[in-house]
Amino acid sequence: MLKTRILTALVALPLAIAAIIWLPTGGVVAAVAALMLVGAWEWACMMGADRGQRALFVALVALVIGVLWALAGPVFAGVSGTLIIGAACAFWVAVIALLARFPSGWAATLGQPGWATLAGCIVLGAPVAALGYIHHLDHGAWLILVLCFMIWGADTGAYIAGKTLGQRKLIPAVSPGKTLEGAYGGIAAAMVFGALGAFVLDLSALRILGFTVMGAAIALVSIVGDLTISMFKRSAGLKDSGAFFPGHGGVLDRLDSLIAAAPWFVVGLWLLA
Repeated sequence: MLKTRILTALVALPLAIAAIIWLPTGGVVAAVAALMLVGAWEWACMMGADRGQRALFVALVALVIGVLWALAGPVFAGVSGTLIIGAACAFWVAVIALLARFPSGWAATLGQPGWATLAGCIVLGAPVAALGYIHHLDHGAWLILVLCFMIWGADTGAYIAGKTLGQRKLIPAVSPGKTLEGAYGGIAAAMVFGALGAFVLDLSALRILGFTVMGAAIALVSIVGDLTISMFKRSAGLKDSGAFFPGHGGVLDRLDSLIAAAPWFVVGLWLLA
């Protein structure tokens, strides 16, 4: 299993970085959209849908992405792109209340097919719009890499801090292994990577400070994204959302933090602008 995980990472990470740097914005959007459609299949599986219902949900998410693309183009800079990014940000804030009370309230909210379907369309459509928007900006590819390194740094920092210092459980009903100390370590690491990213991009001192603060926000949202997918899996009795990445699980297992963080990163860029 460990060998498989390492081999998958050695193949997937360079491909992802190369695609971000060298593909045009339309290519990046198409690649992210394809991953989100795989994620849509996994999302429907966590909803308990049968194969036909999963296919219908994938088609619905594809329709949402297609309509957004038709209205705003691959840069998603129009009203439609702004709306779905805003809706996703609102969802990731609102879901915190559900995480804090889980399993109470689940059956009446995201445990309902209608609410889960609506949430899935927003959650899986927004990263396509967000990453397309970021990529078209000046230094857009490098901004996406800064976002990725914030997330990877948060994940690594949380793991190290949790293993060495972890004492107090974060939300044990959802993810028994996560601790408050791990969360603090992840936030600190993401702040460091945010500052380093801004420094490499030769931004002003004020914007370096802004990216440092944004690193903390991205780490927090990443944790919420991770816990949300864990909440879905726990309610469905699943260990992994899928098997798209051998040894790592599904698209939602690996990209949950990016899915949650990408819309908020756009908001951070708007604020810094």
